[in-house]
Amino acid sequence: MAEAALQSAEPGVAPNGPVQLCVPPEPSMSRVARLAASGLASLAGCTVDEIEDIKIAVSEVLIALIEHGEGGRIDLEFDLARPGTVAGPHGAAFVVRGRSPVTSFALDHPDLLLCRTVLEGVCTSAEIGTVEGHAQIVAVVAMAEPN
Repeated sequence: MAEAALQSAEPGVAPNGPVQLCVPPEPSMSRVARLAASGLASLAGCTVDEIEDIKIAVSEVLIALIEHGEGGRIDLEFDLARPGTVAGPHGAAFVVRGRSPVTSFALDHPDLLLCRTVLEGVCTSAEIGTVEGHAQIVAVVAMAEPN
């Protein structure tokens, strides 16, 4: 049955999202998250370079939430933003959103500054902050327009 589902997926045609993944705060979960994100990006027709940028963004988001969170589960969301939407005002983009419950979150911690620097290198935008008792990181990776 899984084979039939794989055969019906058209390359370059992304499924309606978002795709959500909840993981324990374990660094090894980065491999799982990167695989899920790269699979979705591949279905969306991302280039190899875009997929590599997405995988870096996913790793940075997850590791930052593990290192600066309080040990709670991490909720990840992967979505595609189309041109003209709030998330993709300048073109198509792959959005990585990570959240973890916290009572405090040191936004000026040097490790988070490093995370910001890495995300700025691979993303068109990245935000690190707190929302409703959760640490949240949103990273947006630009995608080439499909032909």
